[in-house]
Amino acid sequence: MKHNLAYCLFLLPALLFYNPGKLSGQNDINSPYSYFGIGTIYNNHDAFNMSMGGLGIALSDHFYVNNANPASYHAFDTTSFVLEGGFFGSFVTSMTELQTVKTNDISLGYLLMGFPVTKWWKTSLGLTPYSYLGYSASDVKNLENIGRTSFDYTGSGGLNKAYWGNSLTFFKKFSVGMNASFLFGTLNYDKVVSFPDSIYMTNFRLRNSEQVQDFIFDFGAQYTARIKDIFLTAGLVYNATTKLNAKRDLLETTFFPGNDQVEYVKDTIVYQPGEKGTITYPFSLGGGIVVQDSSRWMAGAEFFWQNWKDYSSFGLPDSLANTMRFSIGGQYKPLAEGMSKYWQRIYYRVGFHYEQTYLKLRNNQINEFGVSFGVGLPLKGLTSTVNLGLEIGQSGTKNNGLIKENFFRFTVGVAMYERWFIKRKFY
Repeated sequence: MKHNLAYCLFLLPALLFYNPGKLSGQNDINSPYSYFGIGTIYNNHDAFNMSMGGLGIALSDHFYVNNANPASYHAFDTTSFVLEGGFFGSFVTSMTELQTVKTNDISLGYLLMGFPVTKWWKTSLGLTPYSYLGYSASDVKNLENIGRTSFDYTGSGGLNKAYWGNSLTFFKKFSVGMNASFLFGTLNYDKVVSFPDSIYMTNFRLRNSEQVQDFIFDFGAQYTARIKDIFLTAGLVYNATTKLNAKRDLLETTFFPGNDQVEYVKDTIVYQPGEKGTITYPFSLGGGIVVQDSSRWMAGAEFFWQNWKDYSSFGLPDSLANTMRFSIGGQYKPLAEGMSKYWQRIYYRVGFHYEQTYLKLRNNQINEFGVSFGVGLPLKGLTSTVNLGLEIGQSGTKNNGLIKENFFRFTVGVAMYERWFIKRKFY
């Protein structure tokens, strides 16, 4: 079965080479690490957050939607409407001791909006990717009394998140918020056992398709204190353990391969369509702090932890480890005056993150780190901004037959800030 960690470890170093140049709305990432759990989780948010190492828990800005902490929506102006959209790109080089594979992917990234309801109630809606599943791996063994046997594994799909968030402000300095997020998507796993040297032995295929459709709720709080011209913001986020409703379709068949690349099914061993179950989504906790002046500079740090040891899918655990993520970052704007030169009105951003992922394989913790850069380019004559975020980093290791991945990621987005809620007077 898919969730037996020890059984599937041997597939990790056996990457297949496939077309790395295809660009589409579907993920073309070939990472065997995405096999585990619910796939590889997108930790970075939009271009604004990504540029600063994924910083977001204590961050709030009236020009941007920060769904990393729903309490941050308090920063929206009472007369403004914020709309953001962008796309995401990734270039990954996966390496073992024996081979190297390069893959890339460009896809739609996010669509976010935020606006006020009252002076003390602000709201946000959005759609973002949550996790991706993409791998293609093969291993060939010579088994006693059987001969050469090929094991082929492929996976595709992922989860998306549509959310509605609200923030309430108390005492002008303290705000709380909640995101009600609907997770949806399909995770497809396919395993084939074949016998290349025999025309008499039937091959075997297992197809497992898991569909997830359910809500999760995450909560946040932010408190801002002012010391002369400096603002200090502290933030917290929390997500409770949730049992996600899911369905899966299981199909096990034996077949003969044809010369025309068509599979001729011999027998159906198992067919279980629409089997209901649950996926345990574990609780998480994070905190951060941000220091900034009113318009020119900002710097912050945050910590995030999630209890993935409690994860299970259809009653089966996946031997995952708890995650820990640390991020620091900031931005700087040379001059705030409207009459300054263009390059002096650009926001320059930098950040760093380090993460212990939920994978611990062959006594090796799969860690990730990355350095990020970005700019916020104001559009002339408008209050909108084009944001570019870049991240260079590494995850995994080549020790004990595992995989090291070097990655380059980028996000390009547009944040539109418009004043929509002004009462006009006629004379």
